[in-house]
Amino acid sequence: MAKKIAGTIAQFGTKGYGFIVGDDGQRYFVHQTNVYNKSRLNIDTRVIFNTQNSEKGLVAVNVQLENPDSNQSRLSDGVIKGLFAVGFMVQIIVVYQVFFR
Repeated sequence: MAKKIAGTIAQFGTKGYGFIVGDDGQRYFVHQTNVYNKSRLNIDTRVIFNTQNSEKGLVAVNVQLENPDSNQSRLSDGVIKGLFAVGFMVQIIVVYQVFFR
């Protein structure tokens, strides 16, 4: 079984990749496809991960948030999209009631 390493997100861009600085001082490349549960990684977020060697260097895999309960109060993207959809439908109904009745 691979050893779990803790670290901090040092860089993570909108294209879905970045770097983690491990507690061991090494920099690890991370891609969104290697993040457990599709969690969004933000700079200075603490994570736990396994490592692999690649042709280009160290890669973080199976990346998980160190304390996922602290982000539980945030709304997920699906909830936000659902709220916008409901708001849009309400606007359509109001426009119909005002202009077409």
